[in-house]
Amino acid sequence: MSELKFEICEAQSPNCTVVNVTHSIEKRDSTELSRFQFIGYLLRRADAVFADNLYYTPSIMLSFGAELDQLGYDSYAPIHLLSAASFKIRMYAAWCIIGSVERGAAIQLDYNDVHNYWPSTEFCEPGWDDEVKRWVSTPSSYQPSVELKIAAAVGQPPRSLIMFAA
Repeated sequence: MSELKFEICEAQSPNCTVVNVTHSIEKRDSTELSRFQFIGYLLRRADAVFADNLYYTPSIMLSFGAELDQLGYDSYAPIHLLSAASFKIRMYAAWCIIGSVERGAAIQLDYNDVHNYWPSTEFCEPGWDDEVKRWVSTPSSYQPSVELKIAAAVGQPPRSLIMFAA
C-alpha cells in the first residue's frame, strides 16, 4: 500500500470548531474512479480524525454516515463499516454494500497507477467474492475481537444483517 498522510486542522467559527482534513498520496487518486476506494478513503479519514482527537467521535460518525447516505447506501451501512472490528471485516462489509458494478470497477483499476485506500488488493484475487459470501452468511463472524479503536468507540449497536448486494 502506498503512503497516505492526513493533516487535521481546527478552525474556530463564531458558533463552533470546524475540523479541516486534507490528505496527500503518492499515486493518482482513486476515490472518483471507485466507490469501494472512496469508502476506503472515508474509513481511513475517520480513523485519522479519531486518532487525533477522541472528542470528534460523534462528528466523525455523523459525517461518515452523511457521505454514505449521499451515495445511496442502506442506512445501516455506516454502522456496519464503523463498527467493523478489523480492516479485513471493513473490506468484507464494503464489498457487500457496493454491488456488482462497483466491485467490477474496483477490480479493474491499475493499483500500480492509482492509490489503494485498503490495506491490500485481496479483493482483486480470484475467490474473493466467495470468501466474502461465506463471511456474510455466518452472522457470528461479525463479532471478532476489536482491533480498530474507532470500532471500540462505536460499539456494536443493533443493526440489520448485511447482505451481499447484487
